[in-house]
Order: sequence, then C-alpha cells, then structure tokens
Amino acid sequence: MNKELDEKVERLLRRAASRRGLVPYAAFHALFAQSVPLHERYEKLEAAAAALCEPRVADYASLLATASGLPGPDFYLRFRRLHAERYYATLGADRNRMLKLVEKRQFASEERERVYDHYRSTMGVPVPA
Repeated sequence: MNKELDEKVERLLRRAASRRGLVPYAAFHALFAQSVPLHERYEKLEAAAAALCEPRVADYASLLATASGLPGPDFYLRFRRLHAERYYATLGADRNRMLKLVEKRQFASEERERVYDHYRSTMGVPVPA
C-alpha cells in the first residue's frame, strides 16, 4: 500500500484525537478499496497508531468505535497484551472469563483519555481548567 493511505489513516486518528472524538469503523473502512483484505487494513491501523505514539503509552487505534461506542475485539486483545497487569487485576481470580460490559467501557475510556492527553501534550494544546 502507499504512503498516501498511511497518511490518511494517521490524519483520521489525529483529527478524532484533536476533537476528543471517535472514529466509526465505517469511516475507517471507507479509506480502503473493497478489495483490500481486513488483515491489511488492521495492519495499516496499527502502523498508523504506532507512528503517532508508542501503543503502550497511548493506543490511538482505541479511537475506533462500533455503533455501541466501544472499540472492536482487536482493541481488547491489544490492551491485554500491552497492559496485562491492569487487565488481569480487573479479571481477578477468574482469569479466563469474558470481560463484562462495564469493564470494556472502563478500559476503552481509560485508553482514550490517554490518547487525548497525549495528543494535547504533543500538540501544545492547553489543558482546560
């Protein structure tokens, strides 16, 4: 894929971060030709997010949102990999159970706040009082 597409994905994520907003999955997928496989699209997403910030610091891909406002399952896999201690502390003794909706919302909210804070700090935007 080309550099122009990389820039479009980065721009989409930066714009959402600048507005403290989210990116509907449909808007993300609209950047690609229908012939582009999903795995290639998500590789582009992860590369663009990593270009904006080390994902362990702030995962810009967390800004993608389904109709429910939550990120897709790829986010939770990444979160578990990058923040294993936090993830498993939430699960408690039953480490194999599925996340509850409230836990999914909490993880997404925390990560998105990290993204918004990172964007604000790197772009020199003053923190509201």
